[in-house]
Formats: sequence, structure tokens, C-alpha cells
Amino acid sequence: MELGGKIKQMRNQKGLTQEELAKRIGANKSYISRIEKGITVPSVATFYRIINALGLTIELKPAL
Repeated sequence: MELGGKIKQMRNQKGLTQEELAKRIGANKSYISRIEKGITVPSVATFYRIINALGLTIELKPAL
């Protein structure tokens, strides 16, 4: 699953609308929509804001 699809899946699991997530990260709903559709890739800083807003963590592992 691509990044945008994963963000959408997690947002839905948390019961948030695109507008609610957008408000939490200081963006607008259309920006979240573009990310979820794979039209736009968020910057690293925005990605971290999304992760935090969804109450998630990131685990980095070495490539095999």
C-alpha cells in the first residue's frame, strides 16, 4: 500500500475526517485529500505532523 493509502487507512481507523486531520496539522482538507490520493507527497516535517496527529510512531529498520 502506498503512503497516501496508509494515511487514509489509519485516519479512518482513528475515526477522523480529512478536515479534522487537516486542522490538527495546520493544513486544509484538500491537501490531505491530495496526499491520500497519491497526487502529493508530504514533506518530512508534514509527514511527522500527520503521524503525531494520528497517535502513531515510526520505526526505522535497516534494509535487508
